[in-house]
Formats: sequence, C-alpha cells, structure tokens
Amino acid sequence: MTRVNNGGNFCGHDPAAPRLDLRSSTDKQRPKILRALQERTRYYFSNPACLPSLNAANQSTRQQRSERREACLLALSVIIEFLDLSSLRCGVPTSTGFMSLTVEYLCSFTGMSQRRMERALADLKRANIVTIAQPRQLQADGSWKGLAAVKAVSQHLFTAFGLTEWLKHERERATKRLAKKASKAGGTLTQWARTHLVLGGRSDRAANKLSSRLGRTRIDPQIWSKARTELAIALQLQHPDWPATAVNKEADRILAERYGAA
Repeated sequence: MTRVNNGGNFCGHDPAAPRLDLRSSTDKQRPKILRALQERTRYYFSNPACLPSLNAANQSTRQQRSERREACLLALSVIIEFLDLSSLRCGVPTSTGFMSLTVEYLCSFTGMSQRRMERALADLKRANIVTIAQPRQLQADGSWKGLAAVKAVSQHLFTAFGLTEWLKHERERATKRLAKKASKAGGTLTQWARTHLVLGGRSDRAANKLSSRLGRTRIDPQIWSKARTELAIALQLQHPDWPATAVNKEADRILAERYGAA
C-alpha cells in the first residue's frame, strides 16, 4: 500500500489545514486566561516570528518546519490545559502534594505519537518556553526510579502574548486563596508550607550531607521533593519580587532549620 505524504513526514500533517485542537477533551473548567493563552499561541503557526526562540529551536537559520510547529503547539496546548496558575506547573494539586503528569498521559490528548511529543517538548525546552526537571525516587533495592517529569511554563510566554497584567491578577487571586487556606489552619503562607514537611532524605549530595550530619537515615526523595516544591511556591507567592536564587536559598535554609530542630 502506497503511503501518502501531505508534507508532514507521514505524521498526518497537512500544512494547509494544521490540526491545532486537542484530539480528546479533558472536560476541564480552565481559567479564562489559560484558554486565551491557548488561542493566542496558535498565531505562531502562521507567524513563527512571534516566538523567535521557538522558531530557532531547530538551531538552523531556516524557519521551523510546519509539522514541527503543529507538534509544538499541540504539546504546549495540552500543558496549558493542565497548568496550575499559582506555580505555572503542569499537573494536579492533591492533598499529598503536586502530581506531575506523564508524557504518555498528556500525549493521549494530542493524537501524536509519544516520540513526536518528546521532540516537541525538547523544542519547547530549548526555546525556554517550558522547563522540564526529572525527579527520581529511591527504591527499596537501592536503585532509582524516574518519576513524571515536572513541566513548567515560563511567565514570559504570557508576556509575549500580552497577558502580563492578567496573569498578575490571576496569580494574586491564587495567592489570596492560599493565604485564606493558611489562615484557616493558623499561620502564614510559609508556615503553612512547613506543615507539609515530613522527615526524610534528599536525592542529591546536599541531602546526604544533611542526613549524615543529623545522624538519620535517608528518607523518600519524593517526599522531600514535594515538601521543597510546596515551600518554594509559598515563598514565591509571598515574595513575588524575589529572584529564583533567593527563593531556593531561603527554602533550603528553612528545610535545614526544620530538619535540625526535629
């Protein structure tokens, strides 16, 4: 049987009729700002110059191919679909911490193959539109298991499409909701985040040092990761003018203090 290529490397892409809608509905009630961002990012397909870093993600002087643009927009759309406004991370907040979503799960809403999705994510990361971090979990046998990668959207993407003030307003609302939650529990945002800390070990050298110093066994790095992330988010919401380095430094200080006092 002869395969027909409409111009998209046999991925089903038609340059004249790009598929930019998610194939499966998530039935999510998204904030209007996220719907607006999804719609505005589509402009990139017909005008790649509006996101020059993504257009140059192929590290070539040539314009990004149309099927790659389609893939990047689908990947970005599904990330925005599950975006948490307070942290700009892709996932679902739960009572036990933030749950990141796997590429396989996100892929099911796009209609793309996982490999095509991964290439699109690599482009978005290279373009500084999305950051991707790969957490690991220590297993009983001493091996490490990779967890769902933490995917976050840069606030500069909102700025690129004229949504800065709207984003600021929505994040302030998110901060107030979190502050209200903290108030009910008694305490400040930072104290609220501290209550989520559970004694445990870290997955990096600093954690091992800390664990050694305290004479404790290493704890689940996933628990540490969740606790540290929640604390960093609370600090960022409480001090929006702080750079990331200051937030991380303060989070580490509080963690060290908490572990030292335990």
